Amino acid sequence: MAFASQQSQGNPVTTTTGANYIPEIWSDGIKAYMEKALVFEKLVDTSLNGLVKGRGDVFHIPKLAADADAAKTAQTPVSFSANTHGESQLTIDQHRYVAKMVEDMASTQANPGLLEKEVSGMGYALAKQIDIFIENLLESQNSASHVDLATDNQLTAAEIRSGIQLLMEADVPTGECNMVVHPRLYVHLLSISDFVDASKYGAGAPAATGEIGRVYGVPVYTSTNIAQADGTGEEMGYIFHPSAISFARQLDVRTQSEYSVDYLGQKVVADVLYGGVKVFDDRIVEFRNP
Repeated sequence: MAFASQQSQGNPVTTTTGANYIPEIWSDGIKAYMEKALVFEKLVDTSLNGLVKGRGDVFHIPKLAADADAAKTAQTPVSFSANTHGESQLTIDQHRYVAKMVEDMASTQANPGLLEKEVSGMGYALAKQIDIFIENLLESQNSASHVDLATDNQLTAAEIRSGIQLLMEADVPTGECNMVVHPRLYVHLLSISDFVDASKYGAGAPAATGEIGRVYGVPVYTSTNIAQADGTGEEMGYIFHPSAISFARQLDVRTQSEYSVDYLGQKVVADVLYGGVKVFDDRIVEFRNP
C-alpha cells in the first residue's frame, strides 16, 4: 500500500525540460579549453575586440607616419609639415564551427570524464584554427626581415641574436617582443646556454602560461601550428612585436544545441567569428630553413 507522502509529486527534470541549461554548460567548457590551447592570439594585438562586437565587417587601423624635426634658423619662420598617414584594414571574414551530436546527453553529462573529452576536443579544434590563421598572417611578412638557419630545423644563439638585431635596427622595442618556434627548434634551444627554462625563474608553469622559457630577455613559446617543412625558405619560428598583427573576435565562442528526436541525441554546435591583418612587416622576423 502506498502512502500519499511516498508518491511522486510533480514531474521529474529530464534532458528535455533542462535543455536551456545544456548550452551554457558546453559553452563555458569549450571556451575554457579553447583559451587554454591558444598560443598566437595571446601574443598579438587584440585591443579591437570591444570595438568590433556587433558592428561592421571592415575596420580601418591608422598607421601613423613618423614626424621629422628641423633646425631653427634665427629670424626665419618655422616650416609646417603635414604627414600622409597610412592604414591597414582588418576584415572580419573567418567564421569557424565545430558540430557534434551526442546520443543520450544525460548519461554523457553524468560522466565528467566523457564530457571533458567532448568539450576539450571542440575547444581545441577552434583554437587550432585561430592559431593557424594568425601564423599565416605572420608568414605573409615580406622577405626583408628574416634569418636563414645554417642547418634545417636547428637554431643557434648567433641566429637568435641576428633576429633581435633586425628588430632593434627597425626601432622595435625587443623587451615587448615574443618568440614562437616549432618544437624542433625548441629542442635545440635547450642546448643554448643563454636559454633559461621557465621553471627556473618562477613565471608560472608552462602548462598554465604557455611560456616555456626566455632567451636574451625574450619570452619563448612553442606551437605545432607552425607547419613542419624542410624545404628552402620554410618558416620554422618567429620573433615579433604584438602590434605587428591585429586580431579581433567579433563573436566569442557561442554554443547552441537542440534535442533530436530522430536520433535521440543532443545536437551541439560551437562557432566563433573573427578576423585579422598584418599591420607592420618590419616588426616580424622569421627564422627560415636554408
